[in-house]
Amino acid sequence: MNKKTKRAEPRPPERIAVDYPHEGEVLAEPSCTFLIDAPARGVEIAVDGDEWRPCRRSDGYWRHDRLFPDPGVHQAVVRCAGTGGAEPAIRVCRFVVAPAAPVAKPRTRWDAASMDQW
Repeated sequence: MNKKTKRAEPRPPERIAVDYPHEGEVLAEPSCTFLIDAPARGVEIAVDGDEWRPCRRSDGYWRHDRLFPDPGVHQAVVRCAGTGGAEPAIRVCRFVVAPAAPVAKPRTRWDAASMDQW
């Protein structure tokens, strides 16, 4: 008698979404808090090829704070461990940090010419 053994099918990867910043979004500020929606026990993020860093759980999201001193295009890769036999999930998000607006130089002395505006 030949018994057929049924193999468990691998589960699909966990669902993972980067809710902020969105793909292609332009950030006006050099700092941001990534908001990641994932039903996982742990989430990690790597930004611009940097090392993997853990995210913290707060208010229903996985969060990671980051400062971007250089404007331009950046890339975040988010991964979470699969639960219940599911494959690990990975999500890539590309976004832009806009250059900082120039700061107006304060006036250092009273100038009659500048009072013409008033």
